[in-house]
Amino acid sequence: MLISFSLTCVIFFTICIGSAAYLSLFERKLIGWIQLRVGPDRCGIFGIGQPIADALKLLFKRQALDSHSGPAIFAICLMFAVALIQLSLIPFVNNFVLWKSENGLIILLLLHSIVVFCETMIGTASHSKFGVIGGTRAYLQHVGSHVPFVLSMVCIILGTNTTDLLMITKITDSFLWFLLKIPLFIIFFVTILIVAKKIPFDFPEAESEIVSGAYVEYGGILFGLIYLSDYLNLIFYSALISTIFLRNFVILGTISMISLLILIRAILPRYRQDEMIKIALVILLPLLLFCMMCLF
Repeated sequence: MLISFSLTCVIFFTICIGSAAYLSLFERKLIGWIQLRVGPDRCGIFGIGQPIADALKLLFKRQALDSHSGPAIFAICLMFAVALIQLSLIPFVNNFVLWKSENGLIILLLLHSIVVFCETMIGTASHSKFGVIGGTRAYLQHVGSHVPFVLSMVCIILGTNTTDLLMITKITDSFLWFLLKIPLFIIFFVTILIVAKKIPFDFPEAESEIVSGAYVEYGGILFGLIYLSDYLNLIFYSALISTIFLRNFVILGTISMISLLILIRAILPRYRQDEMIKIALVILLPLLLFCMMCLF
C-alpha cells in the first residue's frame, strides 16, 4: 500500500512539474500570437523542446550570488513544496484526489499564508534593494488581498455547506447558491488575480519598475524552483476556480482559466498598488459581506 501510494505521488508530482514547465511555453506562444510575435520556435518543432532547454540551462548555470542566506534557500524550497501540496488537494478526476481531506479549503488558506511569507522572505533576504522592495510589496499585497480571499472562501463554504473540495464537486446547488454563483465567480476571479499576483496586480515583480522584483538576485536552480512554483500556482488557482464553479469540467475549466489569465496578462496594464488596495477593500469587501449576509 505504501509503495503504491509513493508511486502515485511520484507520477502525480512529475505530471504537475512537467505541466508547469510546458505551461511556460504555452504562455509565451499565446502572448506572442496575441501581440503578433513568433514566440519560441528554435528548439524542436514549434519550440516544443524550449522548456527542456531552459531547464538544462538553469540546472548548470551558476548562481548570481554564492552567498545566498539559508533562510532564502529554505523559503524557495518551501514555496516549491507548498505549490505541489496545494495541487494534491484538487480533484482533477472524478472520485480521485491525491490528498483526501474533509477540511481542504481550510488547509488551502493556511498554505496560502505560508506562500506569502516565503515570497516576503525571498525578497528581503536577497542582496539587492530591488529584492527588498519586491518582498515588501508582496507583504503589502497580502495585507490587501487576504481579507477578500478569506471571505470568498467563507462564502463558498456557506454556499456548499462543506470544506471538502471533493464533496463540492458532487453536491447539488441550493437555489440561493445558484443565483449567487455568477457574481461570486467574478469576485473570486478578481481576488485570485490579486492573490496570485498576476497582471494587472503583479506588484512584487513589476519588471518594468523594479527589475523582476523579489527574485532579481536569484539564478540557476534557485530561480528554476521559483519559476516552477509560479506556474504551479497558476495551475492551482485555475483548478481551484474550476473545482468550485465548474465541477464536472475541472480539467477543461482549468485550461480555460489558465488561458484567460494569460490573455489578461497580454492585454491589460498594471494598476498602482493603492488602486489594488481600494479594489480589494472598497469594492470586493462590501460585495463579499453582502454575499455572506445572503447565504446566512
